[in-house]
Amino acid sequence: MSIQWLLVSGFLYSEIALALLLSIPWISCKRWHRIFNSSIIGLIASYVNWIFICFLSGLVVLFADSLREMYVYTGQDKKVDMTSTASPSAQEHILMKLFRAQRNFYITGISLFLLIVLRTMLMRVSRVARLEANYEAMQKQAASAGSMNKILLDENTALKKITEGKEDLLEEVKKMEELKDQVKAAEKKASQSKADADAMRKQSENLTMEYDRLLTEHQKLQDLITPGDKKDD
Repeated sequence: MSIQWLLVSGFLYSEIALALLLSIPWISCKRWHRIFNSSIIGLIASYVNWIFICFLSGLVVLFADSLREMYVYTGQDKKVDMTSTASPSAQEHILMKLFRAQRNFYITGISLFLLIVLRTMLMRVSRVARLEANYEAMQKQAASAGSMNKILLDENTALKKITEGKEDLLEEVKKMEELKDQVKAAEKKASQSKADADAMRKQSENLTMEYDRLLTEHQKLQDLITPGDKKDD
């Protein structure tokens, strides 16, 4: 057996071992997902598509080569000249070649089939593990929501018990709220009145300043007119 077929047979045995491991019932999908998410496997998983394409391409090429050899050696043993002295050994050689081609055909075919099956199994295991993780998270959220709902119901029941027979207190609270609203309205009116008073004060100051300015100008004009009148006199 040449080196490439030794590698293919070793790859086939590895696939069978991995398929048996994935079929073990007491290894849960969650544990497989944890293994797949480890640092080393995670580094390999980032290139898993390229690895799958490489293995698939190599197996397809070897599968085609085994088909070609089967086609070449099929029926060649019957075409050998039986009268020749070398025909028995030649026939055995052809049969050996045909057996090897058939063996390689089965090895590569099963390897291709298991490669596709294992990829599907790994994708399903990873998907089931994610679904289980989401289901557990939803269960925890539902449990926490149920406990919170129970706490709120207990608090509501306690509040109802506290407020039973205390309608007068509620009325007082309403009156206090109304008084607060009235106080807020009065404060608002007071602030509005203060703003109006400030505006009037500023307006009065402006008028005073304008009056002083006009008085000053009037005085200046009067001073200018007074010397002329004196000269006329």
